[in-house]
Amino acid sequence: MGQHEYVETAVMSGREYFRTYKDIIVYHDYQPLLLFWNISDIANNRVLWETYWDYKEMGAESAYIQYAIYFCVSLGMLFSLPHIRSCARFVAAYLLLYIFSTTKFIVKVMTDEEFAANPDIKRSLIVTGVYFTLWCWIYLKMRVEIAHRNINGR
Repeated sequence: MGQHEYVETAVMSGREYFRTYKDIIVYHDYQPLLLFWNISDIANNRVLWETYWDYKEMGAESAYIQYAIYFCVSLGMLFSLPHIRSCARFVAAYLLLYIFSTTKFIVKVMTDEEFAANPDIKRSLIVTGVYFTLWCWIYLKMRVEIAHRNINGR
């Protein structure tokens, strides 16, 4: 009978399976995700691997400046991670920067027929939507935690 009980608990219904994911989203913390995201984001940032002059030659100085801002905001998040109120400001800045760059991307898709014809655009838009959801979720979780700390006098 003990083995039968194990099988019953090991096999989840579809509802229980998705409830587990809901619990992960609602009850688990975002700090490890932010830590590893920032390390990856900083290590992969083009500012470390290319120069402003490379972008100037291509006529894309604004893209380099945008990467530099992402780099600075990521550093801010990484170093302020132990201080939630400060870190939330950097997450808000990252989210605003992400909204700006996404809007710029969507405008380019809508106004440049050659760019829009690229078969990878649909995938890029889906990934962009997932990242936008991720950053909104992280910011919301931080704001909720700050509210709880304020209520509890911490």
